[in-house]
Amino acid sequence: MLVVENGTSGAAIGGMRMPNGVTVVNQPIWGSIGYTLPALLGTMMAAPQRRQLLFIGDGSFQLTAQELSTLLRHEQKPIVFLINNDGYTIERYILGETSSYNDIGSWDYAKLPAVLSPQTQAFCVAVATSQQLEMALEQASRQDQLAFIEVKLPMMDSPPAMKEFCRRCNSFNFGLHNPRRIA
Repeated sequence: MLVVENGTSGAAIGGMRMPNGVTVVNQPIWGSIGYTLPALLGTMMAAPQRRQLLFIGDGSFQLTAQELSTLLRHEQKPIVFLINNDGYTIERYILGETSSYNDIGSWDYAKLPAVLSPQTQAFCVAVATSQQLEMALEQASRQDQLAFIEVKLPMMDSPPAMKEFCRRCNSFNFGLHNPRRIA
């Protein structure tokens, strides 16, 4: 089961073909963020026998991060991929690449499971290269505990489909004459 947040994660996975039997949980209708960590808690409780993976951005995660402690307390064992691209990347592409309102606090995400539930073991790692990610995936697949993988990406790293979607959103929202920054 894949639980996929809106934004960079949803844009990357949206066009992929999934094998038979894979369920994808996503909430694209309102475009709101922060849904998937609590949704993962629900899917884990409803189908604990299934392998479950969460793909969530750093901005979305910060809205509902406390649910990680609930997953740990209930000894749920998903693999969580936190996509850390330093803020609201989709919003940066729509309007405001350098605007401070698209910035978020810098957290040490891979340490959060130990902070939120010190008595519960979890496999936690931060990766920044494809080789590190491959090693983390191999290790996570052998774990019988929650796996938390922080994937560090450049701020504006995103799938081409998301860039095009954001360009169209900007055009739809603001037309030919985009808003100008007032000094």
